[in-house]
Amino acid sequence: MTAGKHRRYGRHVLRMERVYVRRRRVAALILAMLAIMMGAGIGKGVTGVIGVVNNRNHVGTVRLAESGNTTSRSQERRSKVETSEKTKTKATPISNAMGGINAVDGSAAIATTGFTLDDNSRAALDAQIANFTNSGYTASFVLTDLTTGRTLAYNADTPIYSASAIKAPFIMSLAATGTIDLGKVQQAADEQSAEIKQNIDSTLTVSDNTAYKWLVDTFDVNAFNTWSEQAGASARMTTGHGYVTTSARDMARLWTQGYGFLFQHMNSGATDVTDESLQWLSGDMTDSLNSNIHNALGGTQTVYTKAGWISGDGDLYALNDGGLVASPSGPYVLTVLTNACDRNDLLTSLIGTLDSVHSSAMHS
Repeated sequence: MTAGKHRRYGRHVLRMERVYVRRRRVAALILAMLAIMMGAGIGKGVTGVIGVVNNRNHVGTVRLAESGNTTSRSQERRSKVETSEKTKTKATPISNAMGGINAVDGSAAIATTGFTLDDNSRAALDAQIANFTNSGYTASFVLTDLTTGRTLAYNADTPIYSASAIKAPFIMSLAATGTIDLGKVQQAADEQSAEIKQNIDSTLTVSDNTAYKWLVDTFDVNAFNTWSEQAGASARMTTGHGYVTTSARDMARLWTQGYGFLFQHMNSGATDVTDESLQWLSGDMTDSLNSNIHNALGGTQTVYTKAGWISGDGDLYALNDGGLVASPSGPYVLTVLTNACDRNDLLTSLIGTLDSVHSSAMHS
């Protein structure tokens, strides 16, 4: 090769190297732009694919997220923790009601938790309470909405003899703790179950004292005392005696726990409790003898109650009622304890006013 040709060949090679370098730079720039586009645009496409897979297969979603985005994995873990914490503190009808019952003031004044009484409602309640006090009687009540936890009370901690109003909580305690097999009893599956059923029916529907004594003597009071303690109530029975001196607050706690058992399958040791057995047990309380809650509200609302009364035997006086009201404005617990013997008219009138207050101010 001549010197001239060598110089031309060298220049040609140099030009080719420069072109090659430029092409590499352009290629690098294009790749960089594509990487940006992949992150901004195609990344969205991947997210869309994850959404589709999520609808079909949650496992696929997790695996795609793990392979594509560690930040998403961290957010997912935080989300699961937050969801878990919310689940732990999720409000229930029982926690709502118990919170209101526990918080409300128990003094001899109309007290509320979670809401404020309007002037007309307060005046109506004042008039009802005056009907008792002007006749020389003591009245107490607690009403709590099972949805909102809003609670209304008067003399909530005043001690009053339970009389037969305690019979329903006692029987619910036997069933909820598994002391009796409610399914077998409801079906009268054997001779003993049939006898238990007969005595429960008589106790709840017509307040038969002999039937109730048989239940107390047969099963003792331990189940009730345990169940009462679980409800946060201080009511305790002694062996062979199925009655207590209690308060409207404690009776409201017992009925709130009863609501959990009858309608939310919240048991305290019982297993395999059937819907049919719960329907039978609650059905015995829908038209209980001498229930003033039923007298006031039963014509238009379903109620589950048990009344109690005593007029001087053993120097004891009481006219009580307690239970659950399936109101159109929302379910609530109501307990009314008084010593106004034989004055069903006073109780019925007070209960009607309390229901009106609930409908206007306490439901969700």
